[in-house]
Amino acid sequence: RQSRAKTAMHSTKGCEVGTAPRDKFTGEWDTAYGIPDKKTGIPRKDGKDATNCYVYDPDQWLNQGCVAVSSDEDTVGPGFNEGGGGMFALEWDPGYGRVRSWAWRADNVPSAVLRSYETGRAGDTDDWGTPYGYFPIGDGTECPSGHFRNMHVVFNLAFCGTVAGNRFKLDCPQEAEEYGSCEAYVSDKSNVEEAYWLIDGMRVWQRRFVEDSDEDA
Repeated sequence: RQSRAKTAMHSTKGCEVGTAPRDKFTGEWDTAYGIPDKKTGIPRKDGKDATNCYVYDPDQWLNQGCVAVSSDEDTVGPGFNEGGGGMFALEWDPGYGRVRSWAWRADNVPSAVLRSYETGRAGDTDDWGTPYGYFPIGDGTECPSGHFRNMHVVFNLAFCGTVAGNRFKLDCPQEAEEYGSCEAYVSDKSNVEEAYWLIDGMRVWQRRFVEDSDEDA
C-alpha cells in the first residue's frame, strides 16, 4: 500500500518537467512501468520517469501525468495516521516559474510552517525546507505556464480509475489474486473503512506583487 505522498499534475500536450534541477527537490519521479506494448498488449518491462504531464502520453499510463513522490515514508497511509497525521503544502507560483509540494509527518513539521499556519501569514516559503516535488513551468522551461490557470482546491476520494485500476495487479498482487479487480476490492466496504478525510484546517495565500515606484510610499 502507498506510504509516500505523491503530487501529480495533468495537462494538455506540451508540458515536460523532467528538466527540474536535482538540487531543487528531495523526492523522486514516479515510474511508468509495465505499459502494455501497443502491438502485442504485453506489459513492457522497461520503464521511464513519469515527467510528461500530458495525460495521453503514449509512454505513460493513461492520465498518469507527471508525478513526484516523497522520499519520506509514512507521509500518507496507516503509518501517517498512527503518527498523528501531519501537514501538506502546495505552491503554485508562475511568477517564479515553479510548482512545489511538501509533506510532513506531525513530528517533523518545520517551525516556519507551524508559524505560517498559526499566524495566517505565509512568510517566505523557502524557509519551509526543500520540497519533495518541484515542477518547472513558464519561460525557459518545457512547460508553458498557460497549462495551469483558474485553479481550485478540491478534497475528494478517488478509487481505482485509469491509473490505479490498470496498475492494480502490478501494485497490489495479493489483493488482485483475491478480488480480481480494483473495483471489486473497493466494493468490499471492509477495505475502505479508513478511507476518509479528517482535516484540522487549511490556509490559502496569494502572492502580491508591488510595482517599483519612484514616489515615496
